[in-house]
Amino acid sequence: GWFTIFIRGMLCNWMVSMGVVGAMISTSATGKMAAMWMPIMLFFYMAFEHSIVNMFLFPFSMIMGGDFTFMEYIMWNELPTVLGNLVGGFVLVGLPLYLTHVRTSAERVAKAPVEPVISKAA
Repeated sequence: GWFTIFIRGMLCNWMVSMGVVGAMISTSATGKMAAMWMPIMLFFYMAFEHSIVNMFLFPFSMIMGGDFTFMEYIMWNELPTVLGNLVGGFVLVGLPLYLTHVRTSAERVAKAPVEPVISKAA
């Protein structure tokens, strides 16, 4: 049902986002590949739901003779998956990153724009 798909979508985007964050903080190419690969393979292996992947899989299933309508797909899969993906990305990755780094980041000070120097050559 809706709750199961929502949870699977939330866990999926948690893994995908952790793969992105792991690749961003790694300093070597091998580390970047491993940091990306492991959580994304986990999301595939555990059969979590990702809205973008489903945008390919469900229409393809309909083409191949799947017994469901487009509205059933939207209502019972895509909508809870998108909501779960948003919660997983924002709450499980974005919010903890923000809360742990908001006080340690450098202070940002807005500077006045520098006016261009125009030389008056004679």
